[in-house]
Amino acid sequence: MRFKTILLSFLTLTFLALPTGAAGELVRVVRSKLSAGDLASSVAAVEEYKKKNGVDAEYLDAVGWLARGAEMLRQPDAAAAYVAELRREIREEKPELLAPLGAAIEVEGKLLAAREGRGAAIRFLEGEFARAKDVSLRARIRRTVNLLSLEGQPAPELNTGNFIKAEPPRLAALRGKPVLLFLWAHWCGDCKAQAAPLARVVQKYRPQGLVVIAPTRLYGTGAQDKPATPAEEKAQIEKVWAEFYGGLEDVPISIDTETMVRYGVAATPTFVLIDRKGVVRFYSPTRLSETELSRRIEVVLAEAP
Repeated sequence: MRFKTILLSFLTLTFLALPTGAAGELVRVVRSKLSAGDLASSVAAVEEYKKKNGVDAEYLDAVGWLARGAEMLRQPDAAAAYVAELRREIREEKPELLAPLGAAIEVEGKLLAAREGRGAAIRFLEGEFARAKDVSLRARIRRTVNLLSLEGQPAPELNTGNFIKAEPPRLAALRGKPVLLFLWAHWCGDCKAQAAPLARVVQKYRPQGLVVIAPTRLYGTGAQDKPATPAEEKAQIEKVWAEFYGGLEDVPISIDTETMVRYGVAATPTFVLIDRKGVVRFYSPTRLSETELSRRIEVVLAEAP
């Protein structure tokens, strides 16, 4: 039961990295079966698809999910075989192949960590990060690095030159105060679902010194996912925050792609809790319950200044 819970949490986290409508029917089938821990049926569905359609983007995306599932189900040899297949088939970054390429890199990093230790995995992932060009792929690789290494390290500084309303403070200026980063996207339904519990958390802990900042970035889209200029999208960000994030009106919002990549925001929302010394104490690239978020904050607040 505990392992299935871990698998479901992992799959939920990864689902959040995919925009609505990104997955085809095969991938939806594979994801559904993997969420139940059924790797064998997932493999059968992928093999049947390959017989009928050959190797295409949908097939490779599904193989990426098989790699993730095999790694989580503690079948490293199978996971490594799927990674090797993806590496053979994907020779360069292409928009339609970013998801399976990211899966191959992510799983290879996890397999390295299990086999040779965290240091080897981080060196591999840093090399892949240096070669990656696409923003979403770079963020995804950085997320995996951060999951391995960010907690316990000084929090990367925020770029605050572009913002909504008041300019957010830099982290260096907030030493002595605990800081919660809520990294989000204006189109993100899961982010909006966090609004009410986040507002309650802010109301409860701000009097005790908690500072909340909500970094985001431009995605090139506005209302109804239509293409938008930077100015139009910035206006959309402000509109969405005002409409859906009641009780958080005075939370500062920075807009910067580099910040979002640095914090590995391939999944929204992403939470980062920073202690009074400027050290990351908790990194979570997925939704959190109000109870869990409160528990983490209280630990940091209880520590001596």
